[in-house]
Amino acid sequence: MIKKLSVLLSEELSSKLSSSDDNKEIYAYSFEVILSLLVNICILTVVAFIIGKVPELIFFTIFFSGLRVYAGGYHAKTHLECFSVTLIIFLFSALSNSYLTAYGEIILAVGIVFSVIMVFRLAPAETENKPLSKKETKKYSLISRIIVIALSLAAVSLYFIRDNTGHIYITAVVAMVIESASMLKK
Repeated sequence: MIKKLSVLLSEELSSKLSSSDDNKEIYAYSFEVILSLLVNICILTVVAFIIGKVPELIFFTIFFSGLRVYAGGYHAKTHLECFSVTLIIFLFSALSNSYLTAYGEIILAVGIVFSVIMVFRLAPAETENKPLSKKETKKYSLISRIIVIALSLAAVSLYFIRDNTGHIYITAVVAMVIESASMLKK
């Protein structure tokens, strides 16, 4: 459905701009990415409201997506698979701060160490859809390392202010760990 709508939108835009077929394909892909992202965000937001985990969605997005942009990792083959995997990861991350509080310090320490090691060893993880040049690999590696350190420091800060923020640091670390682990998938 997203792909069909993207093609229709690209054809409409191409006809208005008198674009070539090459541009039409670029427009279609761009619309497909944007529509898929919007659908994911809308559904995740609705789910977060239903289960009362809106702050967790915000921290999940920051810690998972913030690292994913440059570190890379597993990419689903279809929009449905992407949405399903994202929803499961979000639910696991969001609910972890309710059910794993007894293990908070262990999750924080082990999660940060795991994520830092994974990013320093594997990032950026290429996919067949996004091959990187040597220059891009070096750049993304450095940026990924900076991001994982910054997110780790943010998670530790959230731990120290947990009287005000609750156990949201667990959601943050779990999201970061799952993203880091996704780099293992080749």
